[in-house]
Amino acid sequence: MGILQFLEQTSLARFINESNSAFAFSGVLFVHVLGLSMLAGANTVVSIRMLGVASTIPLQPLKRMFPLMWAGFIMTLISGVGLVIAKATEILTNPVVLIKLVLIVIATAIMWVMQKKVFRSPGGFQESKPGNAKTLAAAELVLWFFVIILGRLIAYKMAIFE
Repeated sequence: MGILQFLEQTSLARFINESNSAFAFSGVLFVHVLGLSMLAGANTVVSIRMLGVASTIPLQPLKRMFPLMWAGFIMTLISGVGLVIAKATEILTNPVVLIKLVLIVIATAIMWVMQKKVFRSPGGFQESKPGNAKTLAAAELVLWFFVIILGRLIAYKMAIFE
């Protein structure tokens, strides 16, 4: 618990918790939600298309969505660290957060694989021979859905576990 209490006493944590500034907690939370929207929203568009929806839209141009996804990921990561530091003893002892973090790692790894293997391969994504690309797309949809749900459940630790 010592390191978690130390994190809560840092100037960043105090700024987020105690400042009345618009850049404090509400600002960090806004950046977190905006980044997650960019990440999960763009990922959803690409994944749904990979699953065969709107098949008249070419898939390959959707590779331009990956920079948006990565920008959203970075925004979410940085703001998420700020939110965690602000209430480290509460957040990092919450099992919901730990499950969410594991799902984020898995979903991010799959997103990287999709970008490298599906969108950068010489032949690109072949809908007639989807291989495991559709499995990756479905996994992304499910994982980001649960990341969002778990993020919302963080506030309800008392109701869930006690």
